[in-house]
Amino acid sequence: MARTPTGRRFQLAALLRHLREQRGLTQEEVGGLIWPGTSPRSVQNKITRLENGDGGISEDDLYALLKAYGTTNGVALELALRLNTGTSQRGRWRGPRATHPESFRQYVDLEEDAELIRLVGVEEIPDILRSESYLRVGAPAEENLVAIRERQRVLSREESPEVYVVLSESCVRRIRGNSRVMAGQIEHLLRLSARPNITLQMVPFDPPPGMPVDSVPERFALLRLTAPGVIGEFRRHLDFAFTLVGGRLYPDDNVQAYERLWLNATIGALSPDSTRRFLREVLRGFREGEF
Repeated sequence: MARTPTGRRFQLAALLRHLREQRGLTQEEVGGLIWPGTSPRSVQNKITRLENGDGGISEDDLYALLKAYGTTNGVALELALRLNTGTSQRGRWRGPRATHPESFRQYVDLEEDAELIRLVGVEEIPDILRSESYLRVGAPAEENLVAIRERQRVLSREESPEVYVVLSESCVRRIRGNSRVMAGQIEHLLRLSARPNITLQMVPFDPPPGMPVDSVPERFALLRLTAPGVIGEFRRHLDFAFTLVGGRLYPDDNVQAYERLWLNATIGALSPDSTRRFLREVLRGFREGEF
């Protein structure tokens, strides 16, 4: 089960969608069984929102749904009830966490629950990879710093996710603060890249012969959560794409375009070993005052 209410809500959504499809029912048919007397369009919209993770469901309605799906006992029933427990967000976004805008809060939760995180960064280092001195450039409010530090713990938690990152060269050439800050940030990236769960690739300004140019697209993240075990072998993961510009979350079935962008970015990037050699060269330049 996911750690956060957001993650559990999406897991429940995937489970309910699978159970309905396994039963061979349409959303409209299910809505008519659960909420008779309500217009077909309204009940279909309600089921659609539930299966997209856009809303909650009462325990009574959940029992009614599971009955319609022929799930009145067993593992699926127990799992559905557990996933529907503790999904309230009330009181969770106080203190440092309140600095996150509403559009970003789902992403922060899913980042915490993810088993796989893939990031593409252009111009600036993504938050969870930033060193302390890089974070402090521009004197941000302390609560913002605390909020980012809390997110960075995902990289070193027990059962930490697999993290793959593609950065454009501009991320380490565009100076934030001064040369000392940049040197510290590059050292931080090198330390992170030595961890077994973190893979880092750079896309250089001057790619080697045969490497595609303009390979790094808009900044975005791809997140993967474990789906509930009873869903079956054909659907073992829940995938999400989040644009780091504009803050829109695309759940599951809408991530194919970002998967293609990710593939293009990795093809156009240096290998992890070449990336570390590249970063050491850039680091030497900052230390020797070349930039």
